[in-house]
Amino acid sequence: MSLNLGNELLEALFETISNEVYVFEAVRNSDHVITDFKNLVGNKVTDNGNGKLDSQLFDQFVNVTETGEPLNMIFQQQQEGQNRWYHVKAKKFNNGLIIYREDITNAKQAEEKIMQLNMALYAKNRRLEALSSELKTFNTIAANDYNETLKHLYKSMEFIINNDAKNLSDAGKANIRRAQAAIQKTKLLTDDIIAFSKIHPEEQMTQVDLNETLVVVLNGLEEKIKAENAKICSDKLPIINGYPPLVSLLFHHLITNAIKFRKDELDPAIDIRHSVKNGSEIEHSAALANVTYDLISVIDNGIGFNPQEGEKIFTMFYRVHEKGKLKGGIGLAICKKIMDLHGGFIASECTPECTTFKCYFPG
Repeated sequence: MSLNLGNELLEALFETISNEVYVFEAVRNSDHVITDFKNLVGNKVTDNGNGKLDSQLFDQFVNVTETGEPLNMIFQQQQEGQNRWYHVKAKKFNNGLIIYREDITNAKQAEEKIMQLNMALYAKNRRLEALSSELKTFNTIAANDYNETLKHLYKSMEFIINNDAKNLSDAGKANIRRAQAAIQKTKLLTDDIIAFSKIHPEEQMTQVDLNETLVVVLNGLEEKIKAENAKICSDKLPIINGYPPLVSLLFHHLITNAIKFRKDELDPAIDIRHSVKNGSEIEHSAALANVTYDLISVIDNGIGFNPQEGEKIFTMFYRVHEKGKLKGGIGLAICKKIMDLHGGFIASECTPECTTFKCYFPG
């Protein structure tokens, strides 16, 4: 095979490769010193407009040709006002070298973007840690000093009523009782806030048999269920990946909530059902299309709520019904937080016949 034909075949081969491959021959002066490199068709590295090889690599290419030591490096280059990154490999070949060059600009830009996001995430985590520390401090104060102060105020007022009643008017006594009621309400609200803030995983996720969990919860509520003549039925439930104490708490609040908000004329009836749903089938902003969910539905025949309040009912202390009739609480807010911690979500539906709480656990 002639040299020209071989060169033509090499050129044709290189043109079919997505990344750039070049064969260069060393150009030497009379002292046998390399002064340039030329490709198969005679173009030199230093020729104006060549643009295939950057002159800053010249010394590295000389070293490869003279010593036979391979080159493997990443370098940055300015092109048309933009930074570009290249992965360059070079290996000695006869009186020259074979060069492989890959444009890795997109990968480097993505790497830099990830680094920036990681730095932003680190900063955000630091802020969250600071807020968490402040919240723990508040909880400690609220759980001890604050509650102790409220307790002391309540007892002081009780002492006044018991020991100085003869010196107080009926209006004065009534005012003290109202103040005591306000103190008691404040204490209960504080206790609820502390309880909500303490909802967090204390262990690693593990396999949770929801059937066993439900049995334990129902046993703990046995007296309440009997007192309210509640009827509870359940499908065979799945084994999920979760936090056992939190799943128990979820069932506890959903069942007690259903019993609490009963209709006067009906005994509470609660059905617990299981189904499997693809994320693409679920009309909820938190649903992921490529995830399969275990759906646990808790259905009751209670008084329900306005369907337009479906999202608000998961807010702490939100009052579903008229002020003074049924107070707001944290039960459903806790349920939402538990589902969030499991990477799932909770939704609600209400019809005149029943109320349904849907818990989606990712599979």
